[in-house]
Amino acid sequence: MEYEQLCKSIFDIDKQIRFAAVYNSKIEKVAGGIRKGVKTLIPESITKLSVEQSFIRWNTRILMKDWIGSPKYALAEYEKIKRFTFYLEKNTILVISTELGMDNNLLINKIIQLI
Repeated sequence: MEYEQLCKSIFDIDKQIRFAAVYNSKIEKVAGGIRKGVKTLIPESITKLSVEQSFIRWNTRILMKDWIGSPKYALAEYEKIKRFTFYLEKNTILVISTELGMDNNLLINKIIQLI
């Protein structure tokens, strides 16, 4: 999977998508970032901490797969944004943030088609 192209395709889905990036398990950004012209709400250091926590939570979800199946995505809604996390391959995750008005089902279905 070509991650830069994936992130570009995600931005094409809807203008409400603020951020789309792929991170590896070393918490290094592999591709993507903030949409051009969009103001960053979170400092990079806090984003990395958040991604690190996402990996921990994702590994916890994987522990439960024998009972409830493999996780597909995670969604958190904050006061200012929504944040979606998808597990990709080889210990990489896709992190997307959107405006609050983004249609969850539309985005989730489009992302699942892309990955």
